[in-house]
Amino acid sequence: MRSNEPTNPNHHIFTKRLCLRLLKPSDAADIVRLLGNDSEAVQMLASISDPVTEAAALDWIDRRTGTDQHVFAILLKSSGEFIGAIGFGGAKELPYVGYWIGRLHWNQGYATEAVMGLIDYARWLGIPCLQADTFPDNPASARVLAKAGFANKGRIQLNLPMRGGMRELEHHLINLSDNNSDNIQS
Repeated sequence: MRSNEPTNPNHHIFTKRLCLRLLKPSDAADIVRLLGNDSEAVQMLASISDPVTEAAALDWIDRRTGTDQHVFAILLKSSGEFIGAIGFGGAKELPYVGYWIGRLHWNQGYATEAVMGLIDYARWLGIPCLQADTFPDNPASARVLAKAGFANKGRIQLNLPMRGGMRELEHHLINLSDNNSDNIQS
């Protein structure tokens, strides 16, 4: 990291109901708890093995804790319960966003709230734009991105080996030219 880049020394993002904290290996058990018996939800994720075992969860976490990754556990502020994960990684100019929420916590606005908190963090880091992809048969995820300000830019083809190879996805972009970053706490 260059010395002129901002840092978040506590590695936390706070929203109204959520705390996003850096993902760690001990989160593997919670990932298995939420996704281990939910193949339908796992199939909407691009890069985690199905079924989700502890080894698969640890591998997934390991691939999301590199220097170009900003990946967080999503915790309920009220209880500290782990309910999902969110983050971005890749080229600083246009990183990819990914997220998931355990089925028990769907339809409560947590994904949208987490995405909006992540957008604030990306702005704070000076990232100009974010991108995300959704499977066409996952309109709920596309709605989350739209509510957070992403624009659907149409369909693309990507090679997703854990999902059988080439897949058609909806591609979404958001420009982060506004530098508001209200949710970052140091």
